Amino acid sequence: MPAHPFDEAIALTRIDDDCFAGHTSEAYWNSISPYGGITVAAVLNALLLHPRRLGDPLAMTINFAGAIKKGPFSIRVHPARTGRSTQHWLIELRQDGDAEPLITGTAVFATARETWSDIEAAMPPVPQAADLAAAPALRTIPFLERYAMRYVDCNPFAGGESSLTQCWLSDVPLRKIDFPSLAAFCDSFIPRLFVRKGAPRPVATVTLGINFHVDGPALEAEQGMHVFTRARANAFNRGYYDQEALVWSESGKLLATTQQMVWYRE
Repeated sequence: MPAHPFDEAIALTRIDDDCFAGHTSEAYWNSISPYGGITVAAVLNALLLHPRRLGDPLAMTINFAGAIKKGPFSIRVHPARTGRSTQHWLIELRQDGDAEPLITGTAVFATARETWSDIEAAMPPVPQAADLAAAPALRTIPFLERYAMRYVDCNPFAGGESSLTQCWLSDVPLRKIDFPSLAAFCDSFIPRLFVRKGAPRPVATVTLGINFHVDGPALEAEQGMHVFTRARANAFNRGYYDQEALVWSESGKLLATTQQMVWYRE
């Protein structure tokens, strides 16, 4: 079978232990650079492919320092320190012709331990994804055609006093959820400024953080291909706003929480 467009977009060639080569994807292009989620997924793929990787992703922070151009890029991921149960990584993405990195970041991987556990963030009672129609994609933005978004309680372009949205997300075509696709989902929400203003405005993610609340075997055991998301902002000021979101599986398991700061212009 042909490869899924997502897998093609995050495909990497190993140059050495710490360095991997990739190429931007037309299918996941945003307005002036790749969709941020696909870049985060490619970075995470480099970490997962690293021969010294310990355990599964626990947290990562990606800083978008400059616009990525169409073409090849390199990702360098280096294990800065490895302990008995956690491993800390340094991240850079570069392109030829630019002396400075376009992406910087850190990540933490960890091995699972048996401890007391409790999940306070419960998935709200909502219709299932199969019972909702997908919202029309903005055809002028290629990457939006790679996701189906099924909103459960709002028109995301209605405008108003609240930035809260709740929706089911899935890849197009459908694809089983893994760590790279989960990371990409964490940047796939409609910008909170669009929700408040009721129309697109210039925006750009500055920094994105993801906390993973599931390990590899538990994620592999999930059978659903949709995730349910709840996203909102807390403050818009000085040309920046925050966004926080929770991501659950179809079975109601909390998979990830995410936060980002976004530059905007009215």
